[in-house]
Amino acid sequence: MNKIKLLSGAVASVLLIGLTQNAAAHTRLNISSATEGQRAINHVIIGHSCTDTSHTIGTSVVFPDGVDSTIVVDGTPHSGPIIDFLTNYGNNVTFFYDRSAFDYMETKRDANGNVTGFWAGGGPGMPAGLAVALPFRLAAAAIEPASCAKSVKVYVSIVDICEITGVDGFREGTVELWTHNNLGTPFDRVSATDDGPASFTINRDLTNNPLPESCGAGVAVELKPSAAQINRDMPIKFNGQQVWPQP
Repeated sequence: MNKIKLLSGAVASVLLIGLTQNAAAHTRLNISSATEGQRAINHVIIGHSCTDTSHTIGTSVVFPDGVDSTIVVDGTPHSGPIIDFLTNYGNNVTFFYDRSAFDYMETKRDANGNVTGFWAGGGPGMPAGLAVALPFRLAAAAIEPASCAKSVKVYVSIVDICEITGVDGFREGTVELWTHNNLGTPFDRVSATDDGPASFTINRDLTNNPLPESCGAGVAVELKPSAAQINRDMPIKFNGQQVWPQP
């Protein structure tokens, strides 16, 4: 299949800007937080295209896999694994087949078959001035009872694509990088602050899973992807062939 055809898909149905407050400026999740153990249908909201006249022809979404991810506790790096704070993190995303916005879509998986993200594209694309909602089911992992975590914020890296290029063609008008600014990957957002990624916060159920007395008010945990995972999972592959970025 021609590379341009793959990621130049028609918007059969779009949502008006204003679907959520976040849609007006950034690509974000429609539901940005939940109590641990909850499962709900969520959406990636693409709020605008790369320019006032461009079409968004695809998107690529990556969740940190928790394997070599960066874990920060109240601003301090944590050297242990994510299971110190979450008991069942690793396969919490189910992507829905929904052609209302793009013609093609697929999940991304790690070596164990766990979903680490997804991509969508195809047809003429999302016109400037409109928004798109990509549906998926997200389960909020359970917080480890023995931990002091009061919340765990998971950072979700997203690239919206308006033109198929190699990484050397990334610039205003070709991509929107809703990613970290300091990982050292070709997909890093150019920004003075790390304001790019969307996020999903898992809040502790303090009624059914109270903090241990020794924890005081508890700690806030953050989970970010590694550079190695972004380099592995952000590219879009179709039938085994990488179609974006162009090799």
